Amino acid sequence: MKKKLLRIITIVLLVILILAVSTLAAGAIAKSNLAKQHPAPGQLVDVGGYKLHLYCVGEGGPTVVLAAGMGDFSVVWNAIQLEIAKTTRVCSYDRAGYGWSDPSPEPVTASLMAEELHTLLVNANVPGPYVMVGHSLSGLIVRVFAYNYPDEVAGMVLVDSTHEEQYLRLTAAVPEFGEMLQIGFEKGKGQNRFFGFLSSTGIMALMPQIIPNPAGFDEDTFEQCKAIWATTGFFETYVAETDALENILADTRSMHITSFGDLPLIVLSAGLFEPIPTLSEAENQKFHETQQELQSSFLMLSSESKQIIAKQSGHFIHSDQPDIVIDAIQEILHAVQE
Repeated sequence: MKKKLLRIITIVLLVILILAVSTLAAGAIAKSNLAKQHPAPGQLVDVGGYKLHLYCVGEGGPTVVLAAGMGDFSVVWNAIQLEIAKTTRVCSYDRAGYGWSDPSPEPVTASLMAEELHTLLVNANVPGPYVMVGHSLSGLIVRVFAYNYPDEVAGMVLVDSTHEEQYLRLTAAVPEFGEMLQIGFEKGKGQNRFFGFLSSTGIMALMPQIIPNPAGFDEDTFEQCKAIWATTGFFETYVAETDALENILADTRSMHITSFGDLPLIVLSAGLFEPIPTLSEAENQKFHETQQELQSSFLMLSSESKQIIAKQSGHFIHSDQPDIVIDAIQEILHAVQE
């Protein structure tokens, strides 16, 4: 009886092993084929032993540089980039580990990400001056870039930018938010680790049709996203960047960035606020007021600044109301070119 049971267990384990090996082999082939179908649209530029992806279109100056937020990469700017290219040269890029870019061997900091972007532009022979456009976390990165390379920045558009004191101020205003934030981060990292497993094993590449499109990307952009999610270390990078977030914010706070003089600056801020279900009405009100104060504080960075509230947009203004972002970039270009 024991020998029969042992034989059954052995056969089951062998079947599982064969299935696992077969899945991994099929997944590797699927990943390779999917990656070949969606090559980098731009160039891969060496920035010191690893390469970052830079995609530039259009002609003229100054060059507009589009920087995506945490968990996003260059393709989120596709529609906006094509429109701005009618006016001037415009470049989008992928931070290290995202999109078609190699991961960085260095610990992630705000200073490093700004330096990588600068090295990328220099090595790709894309001279300044630049109009820097940054969404969310990259709103912080482009501010560090302008702080470190002030003579190379002609203007700036912040798209619902992260503030370096954001989580400190929000937690001070609504103490419950601090615990909620940590829970949210851990949940997000857990989901991304799971997606990373599906990607690394090739399962995601074998079944790309099951990947949802929560951001409502157009078909071509979504196909590019699926290829990156299924064939690269995108999710591992997302987890690492989440883990590094406090260091990124602390690094920026240490610079005490207070003024860019009369640099043309437009601050685009989300107009839609969805109340957090676990907070009271008074807490939600305080939370929203603090967010508004943080966004308005960016106006103090320049004597030539203005704020536009995107009334129909949440955090992803470039997706919800792309025309507002396009108009803001065009307004900065007009101010710079006068």
